[in-house]
Amino acid sequence: MKSSEWYSLSKASEILGNGTSYVSLWLRRHEKDMPEGMVIASGKSKLISDQGIEWIKKNTKKEGVLVSNKRAFEDKYLILPLLDKALNNYFTFFKNLSLLLIYSRVTLKVGR
Repeated sequence: MKSSEWYSLSKASEILGNGTSYVSLWLRRHEKDMPEGMVIASGKSKLISDQGIEWIKKNTKKEGVLVSNKRAFEDKYLILPLLDKALNNYFTFFKNLSLLLIYSRVTLKVGR
């Protein structure tokens, strides 16, 4: 059986191509998901095996993938009405402004 190499959490984060606190935060959020024996704690510091790094890599959603949750689902339906109202107000303003400018030009030409 191949022996594991052990890394600090910040080094593991660098190996994964992320900021130095990535693995630490990931473990905090997913501590119950991680199989036993891949992370060891010694006092205040923790070490993660190379197999643990590979496990995190395989069990992390790809960048840009929206994690489905209730908040994201609700926001999807909130954004559309707000955006629709904002765009409607924006274009109504410019439509009224252009009509006003056209009216004032016509008035100026007639008034001459």
